[in-house]
Amino acid sequence: MKQEELSTFIRICINRIKDGYSFDDIKVFILEKQNEEVLEKVKSELLEYIEANNLRDINNKLYWMLICNPKMWYEDTEKYQVNQLLFDLDKDSIEPWKINVHTNMELQMKKGHRGIIKVSNDDRTQMDRMDEDGTIVDKLEAGIYGIFEVVEDEDGDCTFECKSGEYFVNIKVIDNFYAKGTTISKEKSKELLGTNIYNSKPSTKIKKILFENIVNFQAR
Repeated sequence: MKQEELSTFIRICINRIKDGYSFDDIKVFILEKQNEEVLEKVKSELLEYIEANNLRDINNKLYWMLICNPKMWYEDTEKYQVNQLLFDLDKDSIEPWKINVHTNMELQMKKGHRGIIKVSNDDRTQMDRMDEDGTIVDKLEAGIYGIFEVVEDEDGDCTFECKSGEYFVNIKVIDNFYAKGTTISKEKSKELLGTNIYNSKPSTKIKKILFENIVNFQAR
């Protein structure tokens, strides 16, 4: 492989690292496309980049907004249970939270990253909100319901893919606004995040300043 081709191949590998690939993932990719000789030529440069990239991640964490649609929790959860499930989220339990497919979120989300939980408009009908005793739980007000941190599960994974092909991230809610009775309204959330970000339908990456806007407002 000529030097120019090698440089191009290194850039391809670096772009994959930027998307969240580990060095083990990169090794597999290299051996699929090239051979051991090429791996040895690029190994030191890629490891140096990964080390520098990890340091940047520590100093410049990514921040996220996860979406909760009250009508769509998990398949084995009744719709009326969502209120209690949100209320019970705390730092003592790990919650797997569904994230977007085809966005590389599962590769980018790392241990220690933080973010906010947004509850979207509650379109559950009265039947949806009726529990086993016939009691109808309240509709949830749209807005920001808490702060979470990405954590590892017992297998050391932050994200995982289930059998159906859906991706999940493991989180702990470290500040549950809903349980404290201090959720941030839809109107105020739009003001703090900006309408375009707040109106994002899928879960998304957000800027640090927007995360801090929510934290600072809640601390008042």
